[in-house]
Amino acid sequence: MKRASLLILILLITLSFLNCGPQKVTEEIRQKCIPTLIQANVNDGSMIVVFKENGKSLKSGYNIYISEIPLVSNYSVNNLPDSIKPNNHPVFPGDTNPEDGIEHYDAEGLENGVVYYVSVRTVFTDRTLSKPSDELKVVCGPRGEIDLSVRYKSENDGFSFTKNGYVRADDIYNDFYLFTKDGIDFLASPNRLDGFLRTSKFRLLSGNSTIDEVIKNGISTGNPYNDKISITKGNLVQVLTADGHTALLQVDGFRGEGEDRQVNLKYAFTFRTSVPFF
Repeated sequence: MKRASLLILILLITLSFLNCGPQKVTEEIRQKCIPTLIQANVNDGSMIVVFKENGKSLKSGYNIYISEIPLVSNYSVNNLPDSIKPNNHPVFPGDTNPEDGIEHYDAEGLENGVVYYVSVRTVFTDRTLSKPSDELKVVCGPRGEIDLSVRYKSENDGFSFTKNGYVRADDIYNDFYLFTKDGIDFLASPNRLDGFLRTSKFRLLSGNSTIDEVIKNGISTGNPYNDKISITKGNLVQVLTADGHTALLQVDGFRGEGEDRQVNLKYAFTFRTSVPFF
């Protein structure tokens, strides 16, 4: 009797170990676990990859691929060559707020102006991969918000896109400045202050309400370029810099009068010259 009980105990322990081992990932599970709703929020040499998780079991995390060549069109199945490495190492387990089902992955050390192809795959507990998410075509570049003062009235009266920071209005790196005349606010090219300074050109964009919409929908037609442009709250302005780069400005508002006048601007900048792709 004791011998029979011992054999039963050994059998139960063996079955327990078998059930706790790596589970086989079925094709149905793979299909349910493909990440969706992928987005990339870019900035200066970095991006935040946002995506929705799918499937609630049998996963170790995610691999985020940021490649200079398209991957999804060439490797749409579950397998990838060993030579293709994810941006993350080790496996990205997910962010610190798993309850909302939306994951955020920070990628740094990227190069501005380079076209990257971004996709995500689920990593299962047996280290196999899901099929890829949709693939995004992304370019990093500075983004931000500035308060620009009237020319010569503060240290923040000019802004350089290439330096991604404030400069003086008559600085050799300045790209634009603010001035007010007869109650009208203008953005103007530094060469209007001195012919040896940089020349920028401006035009108003139509058909979009925010920088994000322009980036999503592409740059629409607008007024002809000029070396100065009158602005009001809500305007979207395309800037062509002396280097042939493109910036977008969103006029969010004004404060102060006379010498204390300031304009609040959101901006996005791309180092690409052939096609103004953000």
